[in-house]
Amino acid sequence: MDLAIQIKLTEKQYHLLKEMARKEYRTIGNTATMLLAEGFNWYLEDHDVYVEKMERDRDPDKGDYQYYSDPQMKEIINSMPLNQ
Repeated sequence: MDLAIQIKLTEKQYHLLKEMARKEYRTIGNTATMLLAEGFNWYLEDHDVYVEKMERDRDPDKGDYQYYSDPQMKEIINSMPLNQ
């Protein structure tokens, strides 16, 4: 299942993103996703983040409160589509 995120930009913000993409021979979506993923990686380095595991990722032999480890979250972020 693919889910989409819509963001509103000012004309100047859109221009900046569009020109960054053009200079690197990327699409605007590809550039936005790459910047989003990079921002997530930086955020994880500076903050303690606790995300409860999805039901399918839980170990049935462990307790009710299971969280993704930092390496697991980084792996998920780095596997985002269009992140190059």
